[in-house]
Amino acid sequence: MSRVRSVVSGIASNDRVGPLLASTGIGRGLVHRVAGGEAPGDAMASVHDLADSGRFVCLDRHWGPESSADLDAVVADIESMIELLGSSGLGSIAEILVPSPLLTVARGPEALNAVCAFARDAGACVLVASGPPGAIDGCMAAVQRQRAIGREVGIGLQASLRRTERDCSAVGGRVRLSKTGSGPVLTDAGRFEHATEVDKAYVRCAKVLLARGDDVVPSFATHDARLVEIVQALAVRYGREKGQYEFAMYLGRAEHVQQRLVDSGESVRVFVPFGPEWFGRLVGGLAERPSGLASAVRALLPGA
Repeated sequence: MSRVRSVVSGIASNDRVGPLLASTGIGRGLVHRVAGGEAPGDAMASVHDLADSGRFVCLDRHWGPESSADLDAVVADIESMIELLGSSGLGSIAEILVPSPLLTVARGPEALNAVCAFARDAGACVLVASGPPGAIDGCMAAVQRQRAIGREVGIGLQASLRRTERDCSAVGGRVRLSKTGSGPVLTDAGRFEHATEVDKAYVRCAKVLLARGDDVVPSFATHDARLVEIVQALAVRYGREKGQYEFAMYLGRAEHVQQRLVDSGESVRVFVPFGPEWFGRLVGGLAERPSGLASAVRALLPGA
């Protein structure tokens, strides 16, 4: 692990930093720019703002093996968020991200089933993060079971994994393609090690998803302007109209790019981390990609 990644990971794992930051005047303004806040009700302010600007949302309630929260608390937060979306009439623009570790605990599949049913009633969709390589087959099977009974449930895949191009040919419905996942970056035979290899794999996976027509609704998670342009060119090549795919970006990151895409008719979905551990989820993303730290910090400065 690089020194930068180690430092950022340490900050992300400190559960006192986020609340301390949010308690200051400047910190509160920063939090509203980059996160939904601790409670589902707090996150609705970001949802309304994004809806007014023509963007879609992905609500991200972070949870993992290192989390201090129990499963019931996480599911309760997710269901409260879905209820608020439904009562506000904004369920149709919303996606709920279900963390992959949820499926690894004893009551995880049962909790996923409850969340998916709740989301369907509110008009929202669900996306399951695929997690580490060993969990992907289980995640794909869980998503398929939900889709088989008529729920709108998708899966997130990582271009950094060598298996993902094959997985892109096999899965159906909503598919979110990112460079890496939300956990620590591991070096093993199943991953591409170098950034250029990951970028090339991302483009290959994008080609597969866009070429599959109505079988797949692809979502491309990237802040890389070059990859955005490549995806747009590929969409034209494969006859995809705007609105038949989307881009996904973080709240507070590359906002000028987000708005430019929306103004040109593209669909843009914005990740809104919320819950007691929003800070770890946000900063943890920088630990995965420390090369993007400078641009992320610039994006958070006033007037950026």
